[in-house]
Amino acid sequence: MAINGSRIYHVNSNCSDLERSALFYEALGLTRVLRTVPSASQSGEAFGLAEVAWDAWMMHSDDGMDGLSLDLLEWKVPEPSGAPASLDGEPGYNRLMITTPDLAATLERALAAGGTLVGGPIEVEAGPDRPMLAMVLDPDGVPVQLLASDRVSIAQVVVNCDDIDATLAYYTDVMGLTVQHDVSEMVWSHELFGGDSDIRVRAAILADGGSVFTVALVQWLDPAPVGGVRVRGANELGLFRMAWSTTDCAGDEAIVRAAGSTPFAPTGELSVGDDLPLLKVLFWPGPNGECLEVIEVTDRSGSLSS
Repeated sequence: MAINGSRIYHVNSNCSDLERSALFYEALGLTRVLRTVPSASQSGEAFGLAEVAWDAWMMHSDDGMDGLSLDLLEWKVPEPSGAPASLDGEPGYNRLMITTPDLAATLERALAAGGTLVGGPIEVEAGPDRPMLAMVLDPDGVPVQLLASDRVSIAQVVVNCDDIDATLAYYTDVMGLTVQHDVSEMVWSHELFGGDSDIRVRAAILADGGSVFTVALVQWLDPAPVGGVRVRGANELGLFRMAWSTTDCAGDEAIVRAAGSTPFAPTGELSVGDDLPLLKVLFWPGPNGECLEVIEVTDRSGSLSS
């Protein structure tokens, strides 16, 4: 049985300097739309932390509310720690794919805003087309894959898998995603990843029913995945969680627990800002240690998207 979550609302990336990172993602074409900064610390039980405080920007692409929002967050309590995922096969969230109508100009702006070029631009085979791709790191080292297209869009979240078949079953049966491209083996050019040899993977593409981006599940075959499954701390730098909007957070908790997953804490309330609606939230580790979240806007005030 799948959760009630209707669509994936946002992906969260933790940064060490919010303004610096926001300027970088603006250079890629994203726009700041909503600041979420509670005025006081609060219980961090939902995150698996004792106490939490943060400053964050929700950022949109040309897709607006129909697309995936980027929740760019700088932790204040506790302070940011660790390092983002590397461009290897370690299980968990790995990178974003962002499309752009002018790849060369976007790369120039990205590097001027503190980004680092890993590889590309190169032409790749993708069905009947041969789009141009490049790989950059944001100022904290979070990988971002840039794809030449007709608009700015947060087009994909890439999840590295310890076992892609088990992950595919979880994301379809529990999270309610549908398969767009079934698991297949492919070879990726080393030029994008900063290595010396090409990479052989198994990969699948999934989507939810309410938005215009995809989730890529990837299992590295050669070279073999680096590291095992690890649940990252909520304040570690890099991509941490992906959030579904829902109408029944407590009901989703029952489904998640029935599927064998253990949330960090039971469904609880969370403030994301003094003038914003109070949320009901639930966080739990997915099959690869990646944090999954469901969010229910309470009836105490309007909508998070307003």
